[in-house]
Amino acid sequence: MRQAIELLVREMLSPYLERIETLSNELEDLRRRNRSLVRLGQVAAIHENGYLIKVKHGDLTTPFIRWFASSAGETRDYRCPSIGEQTLVLNYGAGDNGSQTVALTGLFSDSFPSPSGDPNEILRVYPDGSRINYHAQNHVLTVDIKGDAHINVDKSAHIVAGDAATVDAKSIALNGGSPCVTTAHICHFTGNPHGDGSSTVTAGK
Repeated sequence: MRQAIELLVREMLSPYLERIETLSNELEDLRRRNRSLVRLGQVAAIHENGYLIKVKHGDLTTPFIRWFASSAGETRDYRCPSIGEQTLVLNYGAGDNGSQTVALTGLFSDSFPSPSGDPNEILRVYPDGSRINYHAQNHVLTVDIKGDAHINVDKSAHIVAGDAATVDAKSIALNGGSPCVTTAHICHFTGNPHGDGSSTVTAGK
């Protein structure tokens, strides 16, 4: 009699037990997917096209995926992440193959620490050591370029300095032309330095 009752109860509960097992499997799958939604990793490879990267997180590595840029519309910025740069992997599709994954770069790490601890500095440091720095409290913009600098303006250029403007170089060329004469040069006729010079513009000999 007891066995018959147990068999009857088991048959009555069988659909519910199967449903509970299905829900348990689905819940475990959701937990696994949630764990992979946001992962911390490092850039492991850069695609030859220059705008896709692979990110290693734990024992896994994503396929080539896109990364976030500060601007990606009509105004666009480009700065390829560095190998070893720390990044967040955002799996917006919650899939397993990484095809719906993007990388949020720009996290300081032991490999690439912050170049400044001053909250008043707005600073960009380049791989060769060149720096562009604006100090908001001191109101000073400093540009330190280790190589050459080129500025091209299609139309007019207007530069205004509220105080003195200083240009210091081994040589200065303005529109090609011929060398300038200053009060430091000797007049061929009098044998004396030129006496009439500008009161606002000075130049070396």
